[in-house]
Amino acid sequence: MKLFGKKSEAIFDFWSFGHICFYFLLAKFFLKPLSLEHALLIFVAIAYIWEFIERTLESYDQKRKKIFFKEKECWMNRYVGDLLSGLFGFLMGYFF
Repeated sequence: MKLFGKKSEAIFDFWSFGHICFYFLLAKFFLKPLSLEHALLIFVAIAYIWEFIERTLESYDQKRKKIFFKEKECWMNRYVGDLLSGLFGFLMGYFF
């Protein structure tokens, strides 16, 4: 397993940068007025809901042969890399 590379074989990929930017903007402009505990709860909820939606679309792709994603994410990318990069962006936006 690589640290950086394609999402099917690495923990962090090109979309990790997108996660950092999205959660940075979310925290900076929408969650900053909230307490840290409430903001973290909202971050975790949005992050897991998004990963669930991605997984559902990948499942739909296999059953119906529709193209939503060209390749599947490995579990380390989905459950570790995406959440860590999102958390990094969230913390940067919330505190700076």
